[in-house]
Amino acid sequence: MKVSFQLEPDYINQVHEIYKDLTQDDMMKRCIQGRTQNPNESLHQRIWSYCNKALYKNKWQVDFAVSHAIADYNVGYERSCLDIRLGYGRSSLNQKRLMAMDKKMQRPKARRSKKRKSVVDTSYEAGGH
Repeated sequence: MKVSFQLEPDYINQVHEIYKDLTQDDMMKRCIQGRTQNPNESLHQRIWSYCNKALYKNKWQVDFAVSHAIADYNVGYERSCLDIRLGYGRSSLNQKRLMAMDKKMQRPKARRSKKRKSVVDTSYEAGGH
């Protein structure tokens, strides 16, 4: 069975304009630098890791997950850990785990920046294939 469709000319023009905007050199440079992800997307991913969307959560649970994710996002896991604030002691094992999580959170940024500095392919052009 053969399926085909045609877009109306004004829709084709709109898609073409969007394509031209997305393939401009300055947009491609931003993609190489890794500046295409909105910081809100990263925060939302962290929120949903604390509060799964697939399971029902009440408002208090969602608010707690949001607060916890914002604290982790802004100051890191180690400084935002609640055990000291709640009056519990922090074990050395827990301290090491939180420090490792903070390092892991920062490591991809460093790795990406090193990779971008060494591999910037200027021969790539949008639509140049």
